[in-house]
Amino acid sequence: MIRLIASDMDGTILRNGAQTLPARIVPLLQKLTERGFLFTAASGRQYANLIRLMGPLAGAVDYICENGAFAVHKGEIIYKAVMDRALGQELMADILAVPDCEVQLSGVDTAYIQPKRPSYAEHLKYVLKNNITEVDDIFSTSEDYIKISAYVHGDQTEARMEQFRERWGSRFTLASTCPHWIDFIPPDIHKGHAMKALMDVLGVSKAQVMAFGDNYNDLEFLACAGESYAVSTAKPEVIAACRHTCEYVEDVLETAAAPLKRAGALRPLQPPAPSRRFFPPLEVSPFRTASSMGAVQALSEIS
Repeated sequence: MIRLIASDMDGTILRNGAQTLPARIVPLLQKLTERGFLFTAASGRQYANLIRLMGPLAGAVDYICENGAFAVHKGEIIYKAVMDRALGQELMADILAVPDCEVQLSGVDTAYIQPKRPSYAEHLKYVLKNNITEVDDIFSTSEDYIKISAYVHGDQTEARMEQFRERWGSRFTLASTCPHWIDFIPPDIHKGHAMKALMDVLGVSKAQVMAFGDNYNDLEFLACAGESYAVSTAKPEVIAACRHTCEYVEDVLETAAAPLKRAGALRPLQPPAPSRRFFPPLEVSPFRTASSMGAVQALSEIS
């Protein structure tokens, strides 16, 4: 029986660079969470951005942020992994050396930037609505390195992706989940580790998880789910790795939510007290911070 529904955001729920949730998905998630199901937004986005994105649902869902660098349950960070500082500084220097590339260095509550062009800061503030801190020297910031991304001006994202992959592909997984952006993800930091930590805290098994994704940075996360879905626009490797495909996440949730009216009161998930059994060797810091028929069967088998 499914108890936890988790989804990537950009490219999976959010299509074509969208910055707001699809109208259909909000009432569906409201219905599911009200009936005891859990939802997790798993994204490369920052926590503050996801809070704004989820709007009225923000307090009712959990979060996997910055491509799995940390996970949040009921406002508490229950898992955190950090990037090696020396490696991060080497990468940032290489990104900044490319004339049409900018750097974003993510912390927990803000992203640090040293903009070459004003349009970059304006895009982050007013289009993406990120929390950002402009600095004169990005190498002098003292906060842990959570994630590093490159922003590519113009239409050269694919070319820069290949350029960076040639130099950094042995040390990072590179992912471009929306136009202009390239995320650099260390091999020991991914959504799968964060998902397992969240499942451990909630007392949820793989068989009780349904997950949706579209890109390479979703593979480990999707492997945590008994019912994994790739959207039809996903990378071929992601489609091959999943049990199901769907056109839109909303289609599956709509089909899955339909039996709830007929099923009567569902037994809500009552998670145990938070466990501190995490997944070494990643650094963990617990602290508080400012094909749809398969879905029908999984959600309607009430034990």
